[in-house]
Amino acid sequence: MAQIDSQILTGPHVVAIAYDNLSIFEFGIATEVFGLKRSEFGQDWYQFSICSADDGAVSGTGGVIIQTVNDLSVLEEADIIIIPGWREPYTTVPDGMRRALVSAHKRGARIVGICGGAFVLAASGLLRGKRATTHWQFIDKFMAQYPDVRMEAAPLFCVENNLYTSAGSAAGIDLCLHIVKEDYGLAIANTVAKRLVVSPLRSGEQPQAVDRPLLPQDKHYRFSDLLDWLRINIAERCTIAQAAGKANMSPRTFLRHFKRITGQNYGDWMTLQRVERAKSLLSETGLPIETISEACGYASSGSLRRRFQEIVNCSPSVYRQQTQIYQGQ
Repeated sequence: MAQIDSQILTGPHVVAIAYDNLSIFEFGIATEVFGLKRSEFGQDWYQFSICSADDGAVSGTGGVIIQTVNDLSVLEEADIIIIPGWREPYTTVPDGMRRALVSAHKRGARIVGICGGAFVLAASGLLRGKRATTHWQFIDKFMAQYPDVRMEAAPLFCVENNLYTSAGSAAGIDLCLHIVKEDYGLAIANTVAKRLVVSPLRSGEQPQAVDRPLLPQDKHYRFSDLLDWLRINIAERCTIAQAAGKANMSPRTFLRHFKRITGQNYGDWMTLQRVERAKSLLSETGLPIETISEACGYASSGSLRRRFQEIVNCSPSVYRQQTQIYQGQ
């Protein structure tokens, strides 16, 4: 006799879409974060299903064959829909899948495009006029195909109007953990991160970790060395004029090249570096907030608290408590 599962989960229903030539890593992220029952959290956890965008079995990277029992009709019941990457050509999406996604979004479902999955959201018309991101290698192709989308080159992930997009494959982990935080809070999200043996939840505004190659004519600007210097000397509150001088450029030229190379303006980039430094100090030391604020280049602890709340969506003290729990301190 088959054993009856006594744990009937009651949380949001997550549906991951499988497709032929499936990106196994991105699919695995959705399965790992939402598909495990995680009995330590009780019944209030995600219900998880898989459906197929194509008829019959689908193949994955390396020749894996996946047989699903659900077709796209299961999306009618989904609270969260995950599109784990997409196949080339990225702009070709089945009409039935487009219609299902639009209908699901209209009734309030959250739609998540990991990495190349952003192309599916755009092809469905859902991202028109919205903020989004994707893998840095696809940015130019995406912008050429969908100029009506507010493409962001820098962030790990973007969220707008129940539409979620992430940068490269591993950024999908951060995005999925962000969804867990939305539903169950920072402590649970960081507990899941610990189970996955990954870093505590990172802000979506944190830039993609990409070493953007400089063009040959830019060699003398030595931006790589300058960026390293700015990170190391974050407490010095280096002004635009001072940074431009270190790069041997006028402030106007410096700002233009800085935005092209980093994907962000100088102020936003510096703010993110300060907040990332603060996160490290909060989780790894017992230093008071006032000392951390000064070490991160803020004139007062109030300034750090405001910026930290804006970017991390929690206070420095809450972040310290939760990350030190994560690290077992």
